Amino acid sequence: MTKLMIVAGEASGDLLGANLLLELQSMIPDLTVMGVGGPQLHAAGLPRGPFDIHDLAIIGLAEVIRRLPRLWQIHRNLVQTLKQQRPDLLLTIDLPDFNLLLARQARRLNIPAIHYVSPQIWAWRTGRIQTLAQLYRHLLVLFPFEAPLFAGSGLPVTFVGHPLVQQAVPSQKRDEVRRQLGIADHEALVALLPGSRIGELQRLLPTMLQTAQRLSQQNPPVRSALALAEGLGRDQLMACCDHNWPAEIPICHNNTYNLLHAADAALVASGTATLESALIGTPMVVVYRVHPLTYAVGRRLIRVPFISLVNLVAGRELVPERLQQQVNPDQLTEDLLRILHNPDVSDLMRAGFQTIRQQLAPPSCSAASIVAGFLR
Repeated sequence: MTKLMIVAGEASGDLLGANLLLELQSMIPDLTVMGVGGPQLHAAGLPRGPFDIHDLAIIGLAEVIRRLPRLWQIHRNLVQTLKQQRPDLLLTIDLPDFNLLLARQARRLNIPAIHYVSPQIWAWRTGRIQTLAQLYRHLLVLFPFEAPLFAGSGLPVTFVGHPLVQQAVPSQKRDEVRRQLGIADHEALVALLPGSRIGELQRLLPTMLQTAQRLSQQNPPVRSALALAEGLGRDQLMACCDHNWPAEIPICHNNTYNLLHAADAALVASGTATLESALIGTPMVVVYRVHPLTYAVGRRLIRVPFISLVNLVAGRELVPERLQQQVNPDQLTEDLLRILHNPDVSDLMRAGFQTIRQQLAPPSCSAASIVAGFLR
């Protein structure tokens, strides 16, 4: 029996882990998996445990401090599993601050570990390069500019491509999606993507709804529809708007790609969703808001000029980014109308998105084949 422990802590890591696990099972028929994941990993074969992916999906210093007792409980449980089950390999996906602590325990137990998705060392905390080299046998990265950053560290690093290049594909035609949403072909449509974490919903959704209301008052009116991330329920959505959901804004659950395909523009929380929007070809405005303490600390530490993956990969400001106080209905309405009313603006974004797609195309060596090599 071959044992693998997987630990993923948010929606993007859950999807990466699920795709890797499905491919891995075809390579290693006797594979047994354990760990922490979300609905995608559970569907791929990871058994459900006492903890859920949302227990680990936390943004910002202030949020982590509030959740420390729960995080410590999860850590102790996983360490106990490492000791009792003795997996042949630990695969940690993203979530570096939590997973580095777990990898340290695996090293003490002489259990090899691989990390999937590089920490953002190009933005801050370059000292983690040596920490990663000490704790992991291999690092799998999603962006081609990341591998050279580890030169000289002794840590093998492989660019495996970004799986979203192949996955971020709509399954329905644009007019079919619009018809299901009750939106006419001639009406402008804005997709609202407030994020996959509870904290993101709480900080961004009210402003997004206010922006949607402003857009609906334009002449002609602009319609809006919301993409509810997998793992989030309608109750959580309602709690962020005082259980007073605007009837004119349809909710699309587990249908984000089709909604983006049908939309003329999108308002997107910074994160993997910005990359999904770009790969589908939807012009966007990126928004980001965290606790003021988290933002104050981050401003002193972060060294890159952009916060969205789209602009980082493009190496320029391809899409507008609005942070903290800039996330307000006046600013966002202006940004979105500029995209909707100026074909040159949206066409320029789409041309940049095509270049991003080419840069992130996966090479012949897959993440699953590297993991299988260690397990064998």
